[in-house]
Amino acid sequence: MTLDYGRDAFDFIDRIQLVSEPAEIIDLFHAALKRYGYTTSILTGLPDLTERFEQKILLKHWPEEWFRIYTQENYILDDPVGRLCRLSVEPFEWREARYDPDKQPRASEIMNAASAFGMKRGLCVPVHGLFGRDWCVSMGGEKIDLPPLAKASLHLMSVYALNKVRRDPEPLPLSAARRLTSREREVIAWTAAGKSAWEVSCILGIAKDTVNKHAASAARKLNASNKTQAVAEAIRRHEIPW
Repeated sequence: MTLDYGRDAFDFIDRIQLVSEPAEIIDLFHAALKRYGYTTSILTGLPDLTERFEQKILLKHWPEEWFRIYTQENYILDDPVGRLCRLSVEPFEWREARYDPDKQPRASEIMNAASAFGMKRGLCVPVHGLFGRDWCVSMGGEKIDLPPLAKASLHLMSVYALNKVRRDPEPLPLSAARRLTSREREVIAWTAAGKSAWEVSCILGIAKDTVNKHAASAARKLNASNKTQAVAEAIRRHEIPW
């Protein structure tokens, strides 16, 4: 049976709204990832040079021995996936995190060690908040090859799982939720269609800064911490068509 990726993502979003305990959240998220072939996952902030990796973790489903080695060796400093996560705004496969094994032997060591723990292929979802905070949702498994729509589904689920464990505000009832203005709705709709802020500014004939202001305003009204979640919430609340 072929999985309906879009429906699966929104079903997950609906389910996760109903739980608040971290154990329940990680169980729901892990079960969702298993449908796509992933067996390990971690939701974490990206530490700066003064912080330890283990201080930033929100939820993890890693082999304990791999976690012990990773933290003991402070692998986060040389992990090519973590490095690319800071620079990318779109989900990427681990194999896209390039490195030179001769000049970066630690990076090669990390990827080989992860593979030995059954994490040969993986997907990383960078989450850059509206206020400059960097977060990461990373998942791994054995032989995984997914179509683009599946990755889009995992992107949405990752953003919601991360934000659910970062903070668990009381959601506004739909009747009490602040409605988007027509311009905010246009901006979010074009964002949902994959257009950049610059492209939206050209389409609507307004400045790029104005597009970003409308996007930020819409995100606040939708209780979203970034554009990806704002798009999903706008669809869920029928502000824009799906």
